[in-house]
Amino acid sequence: MEAAAHADREKGTQVSAGAGSQEIRDVTAEVTGTLARMVGREPDSLPPSTRLVQDLDFDSTSVLELLMAVEAELGIEFDPDTFGPGSFETVESVVAYVRRHLKV
Repeated sequence: MEAAAHADREKGTQVSAGAGSQEIRDVTAEVTGTLARMVGREPDSLPPSTRLVQDLDFDSTSVLELLMAVEAELGIEFDPDTFGPGSFETVESVVAYVRRHLKV
């Protein structure tokens, strides 16, 4: 089991604490998967540099819908007071925001 967890970490899988237990999460894959389902595309077609507004035609409502979907997917809740300029410009910035929130 430990070897598998180490292998996952080597592939970019992140470890986070959730509900009092350790969970292994690939935050990038989960955020990208959620976004892909929203826009009807394959996750592989959404590289980290994908811009939400310019490339996916997102507006502020779409960004909030993405955040709500990520909350539901990950079983977490974001504090709107932590939303800052630039937090949601690209797929990579959304992933970074989620990681900061999860402290992974």
